[in-house]
Amino acid sequence: MGQIAKKSLPPGSEHSNNFDFLRLAAALSVLVSHQYALWGLPEPGLAGARSLGGLGLLTFFSISGFLVAQSWASDPHIGRFTTRRLLRLWPGLAIAVLACALILGPVVTHLSMRDYFVDPLFTRYLKNLYFAFRDGLPLRFEGSALPQAVNGSLWSLPLEFKCYVALALLGSAGLLYGRWQRIAVMAILVTSITYLVLRTYGLPWPQLHSWVFQQTSALEFGLFFFAGVMFHCIRLDSLNRRARGTLLAVAWLLAAAAWWTNLQPFALPLTVLLIGLAGTPGLRRAGRFGDFSYGIYIYAFPVQQTVVWLYKERLDWSTALLLVIVVTLVLAAASWHLIEKQALKLKPRAKPPAVRQTTVIEPA
Repeated sequence: MGQIAKKSLPPGSEHSNNFDFLRLAAALSVLVSHQYALWGLPEPGLAGARSLGGLGLLTFFSISGFLVAQSWASDPHIGRFTTRRLLRLWPGLAIAVLACALILGPVVTHLSMRDYFVDPLFTRYLKNLYFAFRDGLPLRFEGSALPQAVNGSLWSLPLEFKCYVALALLGSAGLLYGRWQRIAVMAILVTSITYLVLRTYGLPWPQLHSWVFQQTSALEFGLFFFAGVMFHCIRLDSLNRRARGTLLAVAWLLAAAAWWTNLQPFALPLTVLLIGLAGTPGLRRAGRFGDFSYGIYIYAFPVQQTVVWLYKERLDWSTALLLVIVVTLVLAAASWHLIEKQALKLKPRAKPPAVRQTTVIEPA
């Protein structure tokens, strides 16, 4: 969920990678997966292991870890780093939350306006404004398989922000680069393998075992984020083609040899990042009109619920999906050009060196 920051780039090199395309594809995969769920249909998945939306979200976290780590490395200042991350996430989130609470909610609810605005669920929903996920307003989207869900996609944003905080703290302590770099890489590898093995075999202590399973989503998506961080630490973007191919083959051989541990926090992020770093003609221009991926992610779910509520009895699944995509793209484009892009202009600039001659891929 980010963009390509351009600093002192040569003419014609603005679109030199496929990350915009991958983020767009990931956002649309989440949208399509939710379309199945909200219509009460099983979500499509890969070999029965993950839903299409889950794979899209893991793609987001993998890319985010890599690009945010690069952002930190290019300007390791916790204040400016935090400001950039907030400017990327919060303005778009705030408008989406307020639009659902103040516009969509009053239209859908069966309550009077007074009862709607004094209902505890209304106040509770506003906690999303400070990254405390709360779903549900005093309303029902009749016809939906999840009639009380308003924007279920927002659950991942608090987790992503926590990953940013963790990375900033590790970076501030000097534990990601320099003489600690190898230790950081090994720590991420050991933590990932340990978690996956323990999740597979279970734990001998019932309370700890229960806690691990309750935190599965947070731990697993966090591992994918820090896998992206790890690949930045080993300078994946500077490896030659043979080294990248060898690394990719080893990662997938390990995944295939230990499929029962679902060892994807190495193979999937590496695959995603190598595709992202490639400059494929056509794909690398996916963001030429703007980075709509974040807007798609934060607006698709309420659009889908509204379409189900209004048109489920009159539209088939495919037509409804097409309508959802069109409306969501319009909202995402408006969010990018009117909100997100304007907020990013407020990003603090890095201190010296004032002019950088290298390409910085930054999830701003």
